[in-house]
Amino acid sequence: ALIVYQRHLEGRFDLTEDFQKWGVIFLIFIGVSIVVRIIIYIIFHIINAIATREHDIPVEDERDKLIKLKSTRNSHWVFSAGFMLSVMALAIGMQVYGIFIVFIVSGVISEIIDNVSQIYFYRKGI
Repeated sequence: ALIVYQRHLEGRFDLTEDFQKWGVIFLIFIGVSIVVRIIIYIIFHIINAIATREHDIPVEDERDKLIKLKSTRNSHWVFSAGFMLSVMALAIGMQVYGIFIVFIVSGVISEIIDNVSQIYFYRKGI
């Protein structure tokens, strides 16, 4: 993000009108975020294994898997609705920055829905 902002200040990017560059920036961001997330998972797994001295992988039961699947489903529905809202906003002429705000807000809300759904399903007992 810092590199893109610096290029924008230098005048090398006109991000207000050039949607192709926005697409390239987001594709790069997605790739980088996937790689960083994998690295973070590996590092935290190593730290956890060292701290707890566990060598065996704990067995995950069917109830936990079902709860995670249902809460992920709810989360994806919310994010999909946010995506559709942003596309509709673009169709009615909303500014590009508004669309990205809708993306970010729908992502945050979908994560909240995921966690709240997990809590609900654990308490309900599926």
